[in-house]
Amino acid sequence: MFKAVISGAKNFKKVIDAASNLLIEICFEVNEERVKAIAMDPDHVALVSIDIPKEAFDEYEADVHSIGVDLEAFKKIMNMAKAKDKLILELDEEKDKLNVVFKGAMTRKFALALYDVSSLDLQVPDIEYPNEILIKAGPFVDALKGANLVSDWATLKVEDGKFIVYAKGDLNESETVFEEDSESIISMNIGEDAKSTFYLEYLRDMTKAASSGDILKIYLGSDMPVKVEYDVAGANLTFLLAPRIES
Repeated sequence: MFKAVISGAKNFKKVIDAASNLLIEICFEVNEERVKAIAMDPDHVALVSIDIPKEAFDEYEADVHSIGVDLEAFKKIMNMAKAKDKLILELDEEKDKLNVVFKGAMTRKFALALYDVSSLDLQVPDIEYPNEILIKAGPFVDALKGANLVSDWATLKVEDGKFIVYAKGDLNESETVFEEDSESIISMNIGEDAKSTFYLEYLRDMTKAASSGDILKIYLGSDMPVKVEYDVAGANLTFLLAPRIES
């Protein structure tokens, strides 16, 4: 069985939005303790990991199940959530559906078809990074928006104790510099200068679910995948994005 209740349906919507920005389908692995999912995007450029402990829910009952869903369909259903709705997720094994129920001024029930989605037994790679930056999501997203004005690519750099988001187009350039004592920075653990270049659309998709005051953990090294972590509605979201390797 699987049944989970959360008082803030809109908050859980952010988790589904975060996954659907990069993935078409996903397999949620549920057990007595948590809901987890790890998947690669169709181009195998980005990895998405979702970890929701049972404590994030108001009510939680589960045994071991794999729940594969089409994320676009799930997202459309979650878009129906009202601000004060309670969300109930319940597995109907007989009909092979995931029931999605919103309880508020009225009760609305949707039955989401399950798919045989391979989880591929993926794991988040255990990579040692030389640099760790904790930064408020709002300023970082603004820096990405600035970079997007001039290019489809952004270079994330650690240089002289500063964290820099840089982009260069055919004619124009954009640079946002975060000093260690900036009010946007929570902390910087700098081991060495580093830079890597990434496709901006992916970086922006990875951070869309974060509110401006949320704290992003960004792990960075030279020509290494960037790792971005943050929490939404009690869920831990982790993204890895492969860099563009310069010739």
